[in-house]
Amino acid sequence: MTSERPQPDEAYVWIWLPGATEPIVAGRIEKRGEIFVFNYGRSYLARGDAIPIYREELPLEAGVIAPHPPLSIANCLRDGAPDAWGRRVIVNRLTGSKGTEAATVEFDELTYLLESGSDRIGALDFQASPTDYAPRRGGEATLAELQASAEKVLAGEPLHPELDQALHHGSSIGGARPKALLTDGTRKLIAKFSTSVDTYNVVKAEFIAMRLARACQINAAEVALAQASGKDIILVERFDRQRSGTGWTRRAMVSALTLFGLDEVAARHASYEDLAHRIRSEFSSPRDTLRELYKRVVF
Repeated sequence: MTSERPQPDEAYVWIWLPGATEPIVAGRIEKRGEIFVFNYGRSYLARGDAIPIYREELPLEAGVIAPHPPLSIANCLRDGAPDAWGRRVIVNRLTGSKGTEAATVEFDELTYLLESGSDRIGALDFQASPTDYAPRRGGEATLAELQASAEKVLAGEPLHPELDQALHHGSSIGGARPKALLTDGTRKLIAKFSTSVDTYNVVKAEFIAMRLARACQINAAEVALAQASGKDIILVERFDRQRSGTGWTRRAMVSALTLFGLDEVAARHASYEDLAHRIRSEFSSPRDTLRELYKRVVF
């Protein structure tokens, strides 16, 4: 069911330009009927260092840009939105709906973009203001507290406000598995938690697979295995963050669905063959990328 909570009709897109540690406003998303259109701000277009968010969908030009049918919002913007786990956390936070009840509540994309944590994948964030950037950060919590909080959300139990804030910080990261975002010195990490409904040790299996991939010369992320309250937690180093002298830079990215111009329902129509064709025609290092793709498919 759709929530009766008032939902926003616009959001401002902030972007970290290459090498920058602070964001600037790039443009605005506006709801028009059943779709969400985008237009770049004049001040952004006037910059000499402005870049398109994603040239295929949002070319760097003035005027309103509608999503390519049948999409309701440009996929390069949707890439920054939360998936199953993050949406569940947001529904719990905004409505108090718990457990299976939370799965029946729906918000539109602007609500999910504006209510999810700001340290999201890629180089974008979404704000209600075009002038004041107010990041939605998480509170401090231990791995044990975060593991317990994730279990409480799954069980439909209330959270202490500080733990709710800490878990909410990771709500913008994609995927269905409970997770949180951490900073460890010069690294940004994604913590993925075990759950009571796992039929086998999914977290440890992912850790082993990632380590094996690196041993096979696949460019997989660095991982570590931690434990809290007797349960395994995998810590995955983020590829889209780099520490600099003045802060954190963000690396822009798009998903394969965005490359194909597909939504989740149509994802079954995509293939590795199609991806290989896109790599050959559009990537800066197609030979190396195709070799990496092949190794991953075989693995």
